[in-house]
Amino acid sequence: MSLANEIFDEFGELSAAERHETTATLVSQFADVMRDNNKRIFSRVLDMIAETEGDDKLHLDMLATHHDIEGPEYIEAKSWDMPEITTFSDYRARTHLGDDSGICDPESESSLAYYLSDLEAAVRKNADRDLLGSLADSLQLPAEFVEFLKHTSGVTYPNLDKSKFLCAFATELYWADKHAKLLEQLYRFSGCSGFKVAAGWKAGDNGYGRVIYYLLCKDDEEPDEPWQWRIWVNIAYSEVSYFDCLRDFLCWYCHAYDWVDWDIVEMDIDDLNKKCKEASKRDQEQGTEEESE
Repeated sequence: MSLANEIFDEFGELSAAERHETTATLVSQFADVMRDNNKRIFSRVLDMIAETEGDDKLHLDMLATHHDIEGPEYIEAKSWDMPEITTFSDYRARTHLGDDSGICDPESESSLAYYLSDLEAAVRKNADRDLLGSLADSLQLPAEFVEFLKHTSGVTYPNLDKSKFLCAFATELYWADKHAKLLEQLYRFSGCSGFKVAAGWKAGDNGYGRVIYYLLCKDDEEPDEPWQWRIWVNIAYSEVSYFDCLRDFLCWYCHAYDWVDWDIVEMDIDDLNKKCKEASKRDQEQGTEEESE
């Protein structure tokens, strides 16, 4: 029997208690793994900085500049401005930057209900009725996503490697109309060639071309299969394009250490070393000129 006009939502078949327990466990596991990954990532970054040529002052200047990087664009060298920390080893012993679990505090029930209602209405409004027919008017958000937002208002990756700049997921719980874009826009920017897209919304965007989409879609080669909500990741150098469920996506998201391109990170840190050396040299020359005046 053809399931072409149905929507597959395995999570939605669970009882309310099962949904809650399953998601609570998933969020807890995510936090543990993300915290471990962040510590490992930042420790390796600190090792790379420490291994470059230069003294503690230069390495701390590099660290200040590294912290200030918010996206893949040019940045000026910074000077270290925490006088209580004067050595790189002292910073390493005192930093807590790698302790982030990536889990955001949940919204209030009323705020969440308002957002989900608005988002569902916007998704229905922009759904492809040629593909979904009457299903478009009764379309519901994926049950896994709704339950997820009862536990956390999204997850974030702190980008301590300053490499891929992966965006936060589901943290902007407002502007539902803006997120549920027209289908042609979703299809054009999500990179989901080979799939039919019937509905969806943007679940994350950092402004640098790294975007996450939740899309109701099906494989072009499986026209008799049901529609399914999938999470698509539009990020440079990612080996994975989409995930069939939220669990798979979160598992990938929190294992950042495995998909960071460390060769690129090393090259960036070498460039950082050169940039901070040049800035230090300019400062010294300027100081000498001022003394001679």
